[in-house]
Amino acid sequence: MSKLEKFEVDSLVIGGGVSGVAIARELCTRYESVFLIERNNQIAQETSSRNSEVIHAGMYYDQDSLKSKLCLKGKELLYDYLKERKIEFNRCGKYILSSTDQESETLNGIYENGLECGVDDLMYDSSLESKYPFLAFKEAIFSPSTGIFDSHSFIHSLSRDFESEGGNVILGNEILDINESIRGFEILVEDKKTKNQFLVITKILVNSAGLNAVHIANLINEENIYKEEFVKGEYYIYQGKERLDNLIYPTPTENSLGLHATIDLGKGIRFGPSAYVVDAIDYSLSVDQKSFFLKSVQSYWPGIREQDLTPGYSGIRPKLQGEKDFVVDSGSMNNSQYVNVLGYASPGLTSSLALAIEVSNRIEVGLS
Repeated sequence: MSKLEKFEVDSLVIGGGVSGVAIARELCTRYESVFLIERNNQIAQETSSRNSEVIHAGMYYDQDSLKSKLCLKGKELLYDYLKERKIEFNRCGKYILSSTDQESETLNGIYENGLECGVDDLMYDSSLESKYPFLAFKEAIFSPSTGIFDSHSFIHSLSRDFESEGGNVILGNEILDINESIRGFEILVEDKKTKNQFLVITKILVNSAGLNAVHIANLINEENIYKEEFVKGEYYIYQGKERLDNLIYPTPTENSLGLHATIDLGKGIRFGPSAYVVDAIDYSLSVDQKSFFLKSVQSYWPGIREQDLTPGYSGIRPKLQGEKDFVVDSGSMNNSQYVNVLGYASPGLTSSLALAIEVSNRIEVGLS
């Protein structure tokens, strides 16, 4: 068997979604040779490109949780970055609606939680009825700092930043195995096209592999305690005549923020995502879920008919069993440092620039 070619790098990031690209970009300011490996042939092909493209305000998450902290900080960093780079966004705001007395209690809890977390612009709003007479609800709160943006342009801008700082993106390559040695982590990589294999040796390893992150965490550390849970969400496009200037969210459910109505930058309306646990990665839309989908939307938009909805797309959130928060799990082995980013679902896009700083700080602390 021929000897494997070896490459020594300062830092290796696994995963070319928004989290990986943002982290790699941040690490480039501190390290000489930073490489990012992505198994797909383009960056941001999975969770990062299959979502609602919403900039979240941060009212839903437990106070002092990573989601709360990173969403609040990430939101400000993201709006600043989009303005600076002239990437299209719309700070359109969103309404959260209750349909029952019980949901009104939940809504009030969201309002109070938002204030406690530092979201200081939430307000109860009674003008919604005249604005959108086709909606049915009891109470509504308005979040003016929620928005939408061109996430595709954002991620590709981050990637250009990374490469212009000397960073290297390697596409179409898969991680087969990870071992530790005195020299650092030895990562066995295979080029999916040519089947050529090589070793990357690094002292700093960041796993932000999204749907594959738990598998990679198991390769880094067999004692990894986290178990993945894939939650699928489907989107349908609205074909009716009504138009929205704001996002409309129902009161959230256990697995998601509810089947909301979002607008895109061209003011088209889509509904989603639904939320149900699946065993495998499959992006086809499930026909037997459509009636449940329609019923959920009708709870706040009663006039919608089945023929108003056409299939859109689906996404899969990389959640963790029994864990509501993001997990940034870091540790060291033989003077080498690793960071696992796990359960990185919503509000992952909003939080990405703040996550990058968080991961960079964890590495600094670990190596000090």
